[in-house]
Amino acid sequence: MHTKESSQPTNATWRPSPRFLPVSFNNDEPLYQPSEAHQNFYQLRQAHLDRGSLFEDPDFGASDASIGIPSVKNVHWRRPPEISKQALFFVDGASRFDICQGSLNDCWLLTAAANLTTHRWLFRRAIPEDNSFTGATYAGIFHFRFWEFGQWVEVVIDDRLPTDDDGQLIFGRSNKRNEFWSALLEKAYAKFYGSYAALDGGTSREAMQDLTGGLTEFYQPKKMPDKEDQLWDILCSGFEAGSMFACNLKSDPTGENVATKDGLLRGHSYSITKLHELIGLYSDSDRVRLLRIRNPWGSGVEWNGRWSDKSREWKTINGAERKHLALTIENDGEFWMDLGDFMKHFDRMEVCHLSPEMHSANGDGDGETGPDPQTESEFQWELHSLDGQWIRETTAGGSASNLDMFVMNPQYTIHIRESSRRSSVVIALMQKYRRADSLSSLTIGFIVYRVTREDLRLKPIPKEFFQQHDHAIVGSSIFINAREVSCRLSLEPGHYLVIPSTFDPGEEGDYLLRIFTERCNTLSENDAILCFGTIDDRITEQSPLFDTPRWAVLADQFYSYADKGEQIDQRALQDILRKQFFCRPSRRTNDSKPQMSYSPWRKMWSCLLQLCSCFWVRPTPSRTNAPVEHRDSNNHERAELLERIAELLMKRTVGGAGSTLGFEHFRTIARDVYHWEMAFRLYDVDGSGTLDRRELRQALRSSGFNVNNRILCKLLRMVVELNRTHIELIDFALCAAECRNTIDLLHREEA
Repeated sequence: MHTKESSQPTNATWRPSPRFLPVSFNNDEPLYQPSEAHQNFYQLRQAHLDRGSLFEDPDFGASDASIGIPSVKNVHWRRPPEISKQALFFVDGASRFDICQGSLNDCWLLTAAANLTTHRWLFRRAIPEDNSFTGATYAGIFHFRFWEFGQWVEVVIDDRLPTDDDGQLIFGRSNKRNEFWSALLEKAYAKFYGSYAALDGGTSREAMQDLTGGLTEFYQPKKMPDKEDQLWDILCSGFEAGSMFACNLKSDPTGENVATKDGLLRGHSYSITKLHELIGLYSDSDRVRLLRIRNPWGSGVEWNGRWSDKSREWKTINGAERKHLALTIENDGEFWMDLGDFMKHFDRMEVCHLSPEMHSANGDGDGETGPDPQTESEFQWELHSLDGQWIRETTAGGSASNLDMFVMNPQYTIHIRESSRRSSVVIALMQKYRRADSLSSLTIGFIVYRVTREDLRLKPIPKEFFQQHDHAIVGSSIFINAREVSCRLSLEPGHYLVIPSTFDPGEEGDYLLRIFTERCNTLSENDAILCFGTIDDRITEQSPLFDTPRWAVLADQFYSYADKGEQIDQRALQDILRKQFFCRPSRRTNDSKPQMSYSPWRKMWSCLLQLCSCFWVRPTPSRTNAPVEHRDSNNHERAELLERIAELLMKRTVGGAGSTLGFEHFRTIARDVYHWEMAFRLYDVDGSGTLDRRELRQALRSSGFNVNNRILCKLLRMVVELNRTHIELIDFALCAAECRNTIDLLHREEA
């Protein structure tokens, strides 16, 4: 199945560091890494308590920009004590009834928050209990935690909330006027994604994942008419394992939350909060399967069919049973529904399975099923995850409809270890940052192949495998424009290959690939080994630099900058490289060819010039370093690139900053840069002075570097951040220097 709603932008979004303070947990206690780049709740709160002032968030101010909705006007930002003199974070704890939707279309978030209240310890992880309005600790600052693509982060906000002229909260609120945890959670989530407007529409599974770090799946009940038992088993096993559930109807064409004649709202998210089975109600073998469902509006429209609040079906069960169900006949947005009616009316059921460290089957209060982190369970899974990138002309190959492009996609292997039975595996592919950057989701999916050890000898597996092994496909996800797609498989022991991709080639983005397995298995990249290779014969067969007239000029330059000890520093090296390599004409006519060889007469002339440079041009010992030319302000960017190149070359040759180069070290550096230039010219076949991004891997390979997708994406990210559409010689030299530095670091770590 493939669904796609709109064309997608092709800007890749890379984030070298998290936007918010990362937090980890040890026995559920938060651990923070020291950071001056992120807001720290405890430090900020203490500073404002000491000053006797209230925190005002400079990163998410009380402004129209934080709202982001032009139609929302005349906003008054008020703190909870200004709204209610008895303002509290919690009133009698937290429950699903504390969450009522305001004028923002974020029922998907509120549905997830309602589900979270039934998981007490997990609720405390996302919503810390030390948030308070009490005098001793109140400084107008609060903190919340969200899971962001494999890492928990902490979001700090002030407590100024959007209200109308009458002092009423415009957006989410509690059903108790003096309770504010849900409104503040909504504000923190708005900051997490950039504005309140960013929350206008979404899926409940996305929010449930952000609040738990779990794995999401979805089902289409209407398309399962003969699978009531299967869907009930999914619900029961999920509730037993602590999973969260939500459901919705397809949107009305008008885009409004239009009510059906049965009292259900189209395009609206509901949470499934409880299951109950009545056995023998009408006969000994009769079973009635009921779901308790809640509308985050908290009041208003409710289901009016069988088992609704005032339906006659409730008269058939006794008072004890009704008490066990905690049945309430109120206009509170919550109702019961028979499974058959649920499958008839709801288009989608969304599930969030808790991540491995959160799986359990024990309750934790309030009479609800929820996980206990201290208890092991048969439902516990093992998790493995890796992140990656799709980059145009490099790793963004698109779907298997075009195998020539498809083989460009990243490859991952799963090893299911030997056992006496098949292993249940859930594979999930999630694209990153789209909502935060106001980008619609790419259409993504993946295919799973069965492979052998022999197949895996080639890294990555080439196109020929995919041409000849259609039968090797053992599973796949749908391709859909959702944040995450997943697929549940039952796999025999062995090796499997996962290919994640966008539907169309050339679409760029970041992603996270995760696998959940019943037993310990492995997930790894099936990519080329990052290491030193051999320099292309087309380079080594040409005349060495030292046999060319160019070397005499380079030697002359060295001695013109050398000090009394015949040494040069990094700035002098930068200037020589700039003059002799990166300021040379980079364009040739299409008819011209690079001059890669020299005649014997030219070689003889070169030798003569080198002798001259050694004996006649050498400066007197008393001469100091020649002044380095001032950089042109218009070339500041190129100067920074050159500085980085020289820094990496010095680091590898003589140890780095503060060191100086002697003549022999300079010879080595000049030779390396010369080889990189020759490799660059090999692939600059049109004489444009630039390379296409797709040519970078081959040019690096000809320079003696075997690169994998991860380092290639890193290098291309540098080029993209320079706003380059093509790779210039100075960019390629930087890529080569960075590549060599990475391989050196890898070797040192292995040693």
